[in-house]
Parts: sequence; structure tokens; C-alpha cells
Amino acid sequence: MPRQGARMALLIILCSIFLATISPVVWAPPGESYALTISPSRVQESISNQVVLSLRVTNASAFTNYGFTWTVVDPSGFSRTANNSTNSGFSTSFTLSTDYPRSFTPGSLRYVGNYTVRVDQTNPSSKLNIASGQFQVGLTNAGNYHRTDTTSIQGVGYRAGENVSISLTYGSNPVPGFPTSGSADPNGVLSYLWQSPPGAAIGVYNVTLQGSITVKSPADTQVFSLFATNVTIPQLMVARTSLERTETQDFTFTPIYLSGVAVQSGAVTITVVEPDSVTTHSVTAAYNPGMGMFQAGYRIPLTSQIGTWASSIRAASFSDGYGNTGPLVGVTSGFNVQPAQLSISVGVQNKTYSPGDVMAIYASVRSPDGSQFTSGTLTAFLSPLNSGTQIGSGVTLVYVSSQARWVGSTVVNSTDPAGVWLVNVNASDAYGNIGQGSSVAVVNNALAQPPGQPLNLFYFIVVAGIVGGGLTSALLFRRFNSADGPFEELYSITGGEFQPPTTLMIRGESGSGTSTLGLQLVYEGLRSGRSAVILTYDSFPAEIQRQMKGMGWDVQRYIDNGNLQFIDCYSSLVGGETSIKDPIDFTEVSIQVSSKVGEAKGPVTVLLDSFTPIFNSAQVRHAINFLRVLGAKVKNDGGFFILTGTRGSLPEAVESNLESVVDGVIDLHIIRRGHRLVRTLTVKKVTGHQIGFVEKEFRIAQGKGILFRIPRIDLGFLQRQQKE
Repeated sequence: MPRQGARMALLIILCSIFLATISPVVWAPPGESYALTISPSRVQESISNQVVLSLRVTNASAFTNYGFTWTVVDPSGFSRTANNSTNSGFSTSFTLSTDYPRSFTPGSLRYVGNYTVRVDQTNPSSKLNIASGQFQVGLTNAGNYHRTDTTSIQGVGYRAGENVSISLTYGSNPVPGFPTSGSADPNGVLSYLWQSPPGAAIGVYNVTLQGSITVKSPADTQVFSLFATNVTIPQLMVARTSLERTETQDFTFTPIYLSGVAVQSGAVTITVVEPDSVTTHSVTAAYNPGMGMFQAGYRIPLTSQIGTWASSIRAASFSDGYGNTGPLVGVTSGFNVQPAQLSISVGVQNKTYSPGDVMAIYASVRSPDGSQFTSGTLTAFLSPLNSGTQIGSGVTLVYVSSQARWVGSTVVNSTDPAGVWLVNVNASDAYGNIGQGSSVAVVNNALAQPPGQPLNLFYFIVVAGIVGGGLTSALLFRRFNSADGPFEELYSITGGEFQPPTTLMIRGESGSGTSTLGLQLVYEGLRSGRSAVILTYDSFPAEIQRQMKGMGWDVQRYIDNGNLQFIDCYSSLVGGETSIKDPIDFTEVSIQVSSKVGEAKGPVTVLLDSFTPIFNSAQVRHAINFLRVLGAKVKNDGGFFILTGTRGSLPEAVESNLESVVDGVIDLHIIRRGHRLVRTLTVKKVTGHQIGFVEKEFRIAQGKGILFRIPRIDLGFLQRQQKE
């Protein structure tokens, strides 16, 4: 056993010696291949930019050390070198990289021109110029630009604080604003930005930098090319998704150049197509400086088709007047057109009619846009106020152009019933536009009134009709015994006009008209010479302008002269960009309000519309404090602070707390009366005023604003007669 173990040990030793003496056999393909890549191929003069030089070696020998020398010659003729190496390992291909100028001490990117790169192999064998290439350094961050692009101009290698002249020419002519100059920063870098205007000349420009101390060779000079730009129209917007014939559809859009700069010149045709897809109309849109966008309006004809209309801007149809065109893709927007609801004002002579009298019936008919309706059919139907029984046949009215109204007549017969007659006028035309209006007339077909009767026959019939006809007649009479009164009717229940400094809260159900009432108070203040600031939390400023325009309030001139200003918080709430970065940062908002109030020459009306989104986004105590401080600020400056909001959107305790912050509270309601929805207004408090605790009915009329309902016939005389 010991001898056998000794033999085994000897065998192991001999095998080890044999293996150690064998040289490994390595296969290597004949001849390496080299490829040089340079990224980026062009850079701007800089102290921080780097150019990556990468050498790809294929057909290399495995387990072999490779070494390389990199040489870069700059435009001044100076060369810089760097060395690196690697072992190929198991692979027969590898990539080796180095950065210029970081690895080429003291390399730099301070000269304009071409930088040549050469690579020499130093190991395992010496091979010269195995790969070569070049890259370019310029003063600008690109070689080609489009109009309105921002051109970055930069030069390095100057002394700190050195004055550097900047020249930009087109041909032999200097570009407006040039030559100019700037100072090099502490690192010797001169930087300058130039944004070409939309109408800049197209072609080759030359830019040159020249230091007052430093002389560079080659000089800092370079050419670049400027091309026309394209125009993009992201969206064509319509002011209303549904409207009636004769109303005007407003189109708006904001075209932009490739640089993102908004277009502010030129024009484009908007094509409007009716539902049959054949009938088309054209309207030209132009830039509106007040709105900051392109705008056009098209009035829907009274005879046009109803249904879905399309509006579009065709591709390549826009030009800004400088040769910049677009869009590459057309844009389209749709809206719905409904028949016109005609507004009819009916009138009869204010008298008591007797048998044989001619009852003249007059009607003024207007389309939704307020224009006269002059072609169609108008028929008047007569009936007792408390009965649906028709009296006689319909009365045809004809349009009399010299009177600018429709006229018809009928004769009161001895067999006709006495009392209050309802005169109902229906209007229609061949295109489906309809309307209805009414008035009342008093007919006396009885014996003469006995002497000494305290009431004349007219009032007797009115009262008798109401009492005899019961509740239905009373309701009918109430409806037809009303007319539109002016906005000033509001002050009859607020104890007079609001006198600054004061604060007012307007609240109501959604759709009750809180914003409209606030805007009308703003408009009344503008008309009286008081500036205004509208703080928007519930809609875009452009939407508010369109709403005020739709009410017939000409606010553009107040915007143009700076008497009406907007602070847009709504855009930030919905994710857009505006001057208010955070609408719930009440400090920032207060500063902006104070700034605009301070710019005004006198007391200012500040409208906050509305407070509901504020309480939805911020803590209650912060929101209450913000409104309290803002109201106090406006009052301290002698102004009128108005805030609107949705009633019931806040807990009762919060609303009560909010009431204590303001001097006045107006509540708006929407109630149902029969088949109608009616808006009403009540005044809860106005500090220092004797208010009326009554409910005022009102309506919102396009082109007119808020109109209060007032009685045609004041029946208060009944109480006075009875007292007498």
C-alpha cells in the first residue's frame, strides 16, 4: 500500500509538469479593422461640452493588449493627444472611447471651425493613422434655423468681464439691433440670444464676436441659414355649441410657429358648411389684439338649414403675411343650429273698446339677434282672458315698412263678450322659425256705467275677471300684467345703489345668474367711471368677455384702456399656464390684486367669481381668512368687493361665517311656476340700507342683461280706493 500511494503521487506530479509546459493555442483572424465614430458631429463653443470619440476594432486578437494614441488638431493648428489601452480578452472585437477636450489636456473648444481627429495604434504593433475623422465647432447652437427660433450665440476664451462686440449681418447689411455688445462671464464665456422675427429675411446670416482685448485666430465668425417656418393651428374653437338662426357664431383659434411663438399677423378663411354638406359659406379670421387670438364671426341666416354644421380651416390655407404658412393638417369644429325663436312685442291702443270700434293690433317681431323679422306670417287670435274660446277668426297682420312693424285690425261686434281679452300673436315662416307674443285689451259691451261709480269700467272688468275666473284667471292676469323693467329696479329693494367702500356676496343655485348679476354690477361701475378687476376661479377670461359681449355690454374699450383687467386663476385650476402659478397660494393672489388696485386712479370694483372652487381646493379657515383680508383691502382703498358662489355648496356653518365677512347678501333662486322655470332675487342684508323684504322676479335677456318683471297695471289703487 505505501508503494502504491507513492506511485500515484508521482503520476500526479508528472501530469502537472506536462500540462504546465504546454503553450495555449489562440486563433486570431488576420488583420484588424478599425472604424471611428464622432458624436456629436457639431458643437457650440463651450467650456463644458464634450465630443465623444469612439473606435470600433474588429478582427482583433484575443487576450491581447491594445494601445492607441488619439490626436486632435484644432482650427488654430495646435494638436492635442490622449492615450488609452485595453485588453481584448476572449473577444475579437471591442470599442474604445475617449472624450474631447476632457482627456486632451489642455484641449478646448474655443475656436470656430473643423477639428480633425487621427488615431494611431501603439500596441501590439505600431500602426499609423488607422482611423480619422472630424467634427465642427461653431458660435451658434445649430447651423440652420426657422423664423422665430431663438439662436444661441456663444464664444469662449475671453477674459473675465471683457467687453465683446457682437455683429450679425445679412449680406452686407446689419440686422436691426446689431451690432451690440456684452461682457464675458467669470469663466470667459460670452453668451447672447437672438430671436428672429416672423418677417426676417430668409437666407444666410453671418455672426462675428470680437473681444476688446482678446484676439482669436481664427476669428470667432460663422454663418448660419434661416428658413421660413410653418404655422400650426392646434384647435378651432366655437363660442357656442348650439345656437339659433340669426345668432352669430364666434370662431377663435391660436396659431403658433414651430418655435411655439404665437402668430399675431395674417388671415385665414374659415369655411362653414351646412348640414347638406353642399351649401358653404366663408368668413375671414384676423388677429384680435384684445383677445390675443384670431377671431371671426358668422351670422347664421334666417333661411339656413338646421342641424349639425361644420366649420374648418383647410391645410396650407393660412399665411401670416410673411410667407410662413400652414397648417400641415386642417382643423374642424362642429356646432348645432336650431330654428329661430322669434320675440314678439304686441300692442293695442290703451282704451276701452265698444261694439263697432276698430281694434288695431300692432306687433314688433325680432329675431334672436335683435334684427327685424319682416317676412313671414303673423296671425292674432282673440279670446277672453279666463277662457280659451276663440273670438272670431284669426286676424292677419302685414308688415308695414314705413312703420317698421306688423299691423292688423278687427271690428268689435255687439255679440262679442265683454271683459279683458287676450290678444295672442303667432309668427312663423316657411323655414320653421316661430314665435309668440301677447297683450290684453278691454271691451265694454254692457250699458253705460252709472254715475258715482268709484271705479271706471276698465278696472271693474279687470277685477271682476280675476275674481269671477278664480285662481286660473288670476294667474293668467298676473302673467300678462307684467313687463320688463330696467336693471335699476334692483335698487328699489336694496335701499338704493351700493356705495363704496362696501362688500357684497351674491349666491344662488347653479344657473340662477350669480355670475351675470356680478358682471352687470361691474359693467355699471365701469360706465360710471370706476375701474374693475375680475378674479376668475370658475371660467376663462375669454369666456367672461364673450358672456359680457353677449349681454350687449361693450367692455372691449375698457379692456383696451386698462380700466378692466383680469386675474386668471381658473387656467391654473384646470392645468393650464398663467401668471398665477398656484391659485390657492392666497399670498400670491393678494399681491397681484393689490398691484392692480394700486395701479388704478380711483376706487376699484373687484369681482371674485366664484368662491366655490376656492373652498373645494383649500382649507376652510384659510379660504375664509383670504376673503376677509381681500375684502378689507378693497374697502380700505375705497372700492367695491363682490364675490359670487353656489348656495348650498358649503356647510351651513361656513356659509354663516362667510355672511359675517360681507356687508351685503343677495340670494338668487330658480323656482318652477307651472311649466316655467322662473328666476327670483331676494335681499338678505345691506349694511346701512333700508331693504325691501320682497321677492323680485327677473330674467336674463341676450343683448340686454338682467331685466326685472314689473306690473303693467298697478292694482295698488284698489287698496287706496277702499280706504277712501
